[in-house]
Amino acid sequence: MHKEIEVHLFAKLRCMKKIVLSVVLSTLLYLAPTSCFAWGAKGHGIVAQIAFRYLDDSVKLKVKKFLGNLTIEEAANWMDDSKSNSYFDYMRSWHYLDIDKGEKYVPSAERNIVTIMYSAIAELRSTENLKRKDIRRDLLLLFHLVGDLHQPLHTGYVVDKGGNTINVTAQNFASNLHSAWDTQILETEGISLERCIKMYETLSPQKIDSIKKISVMAWMYQSRTKLDMVYDFQNGFLNREYIDRSVPLIEYQLLCAGLRLASILKESFTNRPFVVLNNFYEAFPYAAVQTGHQTGLFGNDDGSCEAYGGCSHG
Repeated sequence: MHKEIEVHLFAKLRCMKKIVLSVVLSTLLYLAPTSCFAWGAKGHGIVAQIAFRYLDDSVKLKVKKFLGNLTIEEAANWMDDSKSNSYFDYMRSWHYLDIDKGEKYVPSAERNIVTIMYSAIAELRSTENLKRKDIRRDLLLLFHLVGDLHQPLHTGYVVDKGGNTINVTAQNFASNLHSAWDTQILETEGISLERCIKMYETLSPQKIDSIKKISVMAWMYQSRTKLDMVYDFQNGFLNREYIDRSVPLIEYQLLCAGLRLASILKESFTNRPFVVLNNFYEAFPYAAVQTGHQTGLFGNDDGSCEAYGGCSHG
């Protein structure tokens, strides 16, 4: 089923019209977050830190070369930091994919978290054919969107905009449901890199290997399987039992996101064939020859690496 959906997805992407976008204001990359989105700055930072923890030094050096002046935590939060400028509004739909409850994803050429991630991964398959600014752009997208995809409400329901229209309270905070999962539970319960690593140490090698396999569509549907638990509360109150159930799930999702980001980076920056779950390039022969940059999925920037935070000095 996933293979059939994926084939249609990239067939749709082929029909997209080219757009022209001038990406400017490099200083946005260095601004501290002014509000919380997705996992929030802390959560996205944890995802990046987990990824780098399980990469070898050669891959880390290559990635850092393309990130230039950005730390991995800054790279992971750039897409949220840029929301403070309306120029980047065209990227807002890239953070999520809402689907009606009980429905399946219908492939389309719209720019959402699934199509953007597929195209970025496809481009990084052959980094030798990309300009430095394009590699940098794809890294900034993936550092962030892999994290977003593992927040269940970023694959939520259309009717409540991924939980944004549902107000909730808990003992230590009041917010909407989406924000509760983005930041509030993570912050108030002290979720940390160390706790995620402890969870990693409880997993079997077989489980870890299964987590690391690359399949954007499978990851999206896995996140949606968590929604029943996310919505399992009464009268808008997230009681202690709900919070206690949510904490290990959030830690697990952050851990999975970090390990999967590491898998993408490892396959992109090592001299080995790019291998993914479900024979990605057999299912998507189009993606191997015409990816997001070539179709205009990302748009055309001004050609300067400053648009993505400054060139590497190394």
